[in-house]
Amino acid sequence: MSFKCLILAAGRGKRMKSATPKVLHPILGIPLIKYVFKAVDSLDPKEVCVVVGYESELIKKELESNPVKFVTQQVQLGTGHAVMSSKNLFKNYKGQILILNGDFPLIKTKTLKSFLKEHIANSCCVSILTGEAENPRGYGRVIRNEDSSVVGIIEERDCNRNQKKIKEINSGAYLVKSEFLWDSLSRLDSNNAQKQLYLPQIIDIAHKRKVKVGVKKLKDIDEILGVNTRNELTNAQNIIRNEIVLMHMNRGVTIIDPKSTFISPTVKIGKDSTIYPNTYIYGDSKIGNKCSIGPSVWIKDSSIGANTNIKMNCFIEETVVKNNVQVGPFANLRPDTIIENNAKIGNFVELKKSRVGVGSKVPHLSYMGDSILGENVNIGAGTITCNYDGVNKNRTEIGDGAFIGSDTMLVAPIKIGRNATTGAGSTITKDVPENSLAIERSKQVSIKNWKRAQKKK
Repeated sequence: MSFKCLILAAGRGKRMKSATPKVLHPILGIPLIKYVFKAVDSLDPKEVCVVVGYESELIKKELESNPVKFVTQQVQLGTGHAVMSSKNLFKNYKGQILILNGDFPLIKTKTLKSFLKEHIANSCCVSILTGEAENPRGYGRVIRNEDSSVVGIIEERDCNRNQKKIKEINSGAYLVKSEFLWDSLSRLDSNNAQKQLYLPQIIDIAHKRKVKVGVKKLKDIDEILGVNTRNELTNAQNIIRNEIVLMHMNRGVTIIDPKSTFISPTVKIGKDSTIYPNTYIYGDSKIGNKCSIGPSVWIKDSSIGANTNIKMNCFIEETVVKNNVQVGPFANLRPDTIIENNAKIGNFVELKKSRVGVGSKVPHLSYMGDSILGENVNIGAGTITCNYDGVNKNRTEIGDGAFIGSDTMLVAPIKIGRNATTGAGSTITKDVPENSLAIERSKQVSIKNWKRAQKKK
């Protein structure tokens, strides 16, 4: 089924009360418009075009890795005007155009596929997606005549009292033959409450011209509900979150409390893993088989290997954690960090741009930045790599089997050799040869018969 798609994303979304464009508000870490794009892209359209307006550069940046074309609606004069702004992008194209709103995160690929199939099979000139809402407030109403055929769509502000009682709503999704679309847009008028050019008016035009109007009425009204307020954003997130959580549970993942677990649709989780409450797994993250994650863990764009335990209150971003690793509690793994098999990262440990070798341990209260740790290294409590000199970030290298004493300051750039040891409380500023002990301490002095100053009563 050959078609092109136009996504409308020019509006600010005033009811969101936000400086951020409405379509960039996230659900589970992913902007609204990307849900729409994914649903369409799975159908392999010939082209996807996006109409932008308010804060257009932010939307372009968000979609820069996707194969889309952009057009700017300089002044927002309604949905009809938005589509008219895109005409040059469809120059010489004669075919079907799918028009969707960018705040349409619940729409599913299978629904759009069926919509396309029915539109083409029935030789429709224009088709719309509709559904019945118990509370249709805020939506345009679908007007039908005595034989139930659609004769028009009226926006709520223009509805009379009886029309407001109609529960069938317009989704804002259209399939239109290109020739009919551009001809109809030239006939739009602004005789309405907002004095704007409304895209739904093309249905009135189709009825008057006696061309075939197709209607696909959905049973699941949730799919066509847009997001216009913060409350609607939360409601949409709850629906998507529940679907994702159920999918993972059906695939063999234990999720202790689905209502307090937040997982992006792009996340993959292996069988027999357990996700504890208040856990967030976002972006392109992967969790292996038989893992334990949480409670109260944040993971983004990271890979967690099999049989790994991420304990409570850990923050992990752009990190690779391999198999049979223990992390936390209260660990912070920052970008470009790699934890090899059988390693241990303990409580109150921060790692940044570092590699921890097989079987190595950073048990507690330490910071490793711009570091390479070999295999079976032991880092004592309170150890710090002093990697930043105020201008440059410098590297620390620690060889296999090294033992770093508690409260060691490793002033980078520095290399600690294989099986070397540093004494507790040392500030190490020079390379340490392999199989050697490095100690840096001032001589301890004890002053006899010394008395602390007493507070005056």
